[in-house]
Amino acid sequence: MPLKMGSDSVESSFDGLSLPCAQPKSCAWMAKTAPTPQDNLSVPPALTALKRVTYRIKPGDTLSKLLVRYKLSDQDRKLWLAAVQKRLPAGAFRPGRNIQFYFAPPATSTRQKKPAETLKAFEIDLNEDSTLAWEKGTKGIVYSKRDKPYDVELKTVGGVVERSFFEDGLRVGLNETVLSQLADIFSWEVDFEKDIRKGDTFKVVYEQRSRKGNESKAAFRIMAAELMNAGRRYFAIYFEKDKGQSGYYDLDGRSLARAFLRFPLEFTKISSAFAHSRLHPILGVDRPHNGVDLAAKKGTQVRAVGDGTIRFAGWRRGGYGRMIDIQHDSSYSTRYAHLLRVATGLRSGSTIKKGQLIGYVGSSGLSNGSHLHFELYKNGDYIDPLSFEFPAEDQIEPALLKVFETRKQLFLAEMAAAPNS
Repeated sequence: MPLKMGSDSVESSFDGLSLPCAQPKSCAWMAKTAPTPQDNLSVPPALTALKRVTYRIKPGDTLSKLLVRYKLSDQDRKLWLAAVQKRLPAGAFRPGRNIQFYFAPPATSTRQKKPAETLKAFEIDLNEDSTLAWEKGTKGIVYSKRDKPYDVELKTVGGVVERSFFEDGLRVGLNETVLSQLADIFSWEVDFEKDIRKGDTFKVVYEQRSRKGNESKAAFRIMAAELMNAGRRYFAIYFEKDKGQSGYYDLDGRSLARAFLRFPLEFTKISSAFAHSRLHPILGVDRPHNGVDLAAKKGTQVRAVGDGTIRFAGWRRGGYGRMIDIQHDSSYSTRYAHLLRVATGLRSGSTIKKGQLIGYVGSSGLSNGSHLHFELYKNGDYIDPLSFEFPAEDQIEPALLKVFETRKQLFLAEMAAAPNS
């Protein structure tokens, strides 16, 4: 259910996302510790009183022609052209894009019957997310780049597993992105393939961020979640410790993340587990299966489970087909096989970050269907990825626990008020 914002609500920002708060007194710390980024403002206050003219660029238009059209003097036109062309990216001025001109009223003059308006600012849409702007002030024409404004809605959804976690999540209104995030967050606590059962419950508080006119391209982020599995309750709270350092933590402030992701695909189905002996579906002989097979559609994105360096990327004989080997540290390495293709620009020696796109699911090599074969090694020996557990990454520092506690209580209250659908 959406979190309604009253007239006395507080808005703050975390990592570029505006967080509405239904309990202003409880959330006062948010406004103090997380100022809203200036580049997320729509129109600067200084320009709101000016006349705004929006123009859509047509074939054959040039900035010089438009400045003549709006009756700028030769001196002003040269000044604006020099300032704009110095910072305007190649190809930014093209048909179909919008330009905004901001004009100040003309100065009173007895010599001119119709004195011209003064151009005070110029903006052009760079892409769906950003606008380039030039503003004329006492120190000349100043350039800036701003993010376009967006709307953020905080939603709370609850559900009961009747058929499957994925089906029932979709039934109560969660989309695939949020469901995949939820499975990722709890992947080291619960095996969503084997452990989820009928009667389990889940609740999610998530942000939906969208820009007007582009609602279909909304971005989602889970802010808090609760999962009841086999009588045991798990919690996750999103918390940003510092700019660029964020993650999900349990109620005691311990990280739910590990140095590695549990799986190289988002929410997935295991089609074949690790086994010391298995009948090969193509060769028809018993042989070890030293990894796990993850069923997925052809073209599904494959991500690195941890930071590391690519040792090999390409075609390898022996059944693996197109594959990638990554060395993560002195002990651990991983392999991703039967790929459709390797991500653009990746090769042996490339540095990789956890979660980075490295390739696409296929069925190359000795494979009888689209899937990803994933292997995990420790000191050169095979490890069953489904039974191995890595220690938690970190814990919230004592100095931040009070801030975390306030945030935690806010979201626990939101989840408690959400009925299970």
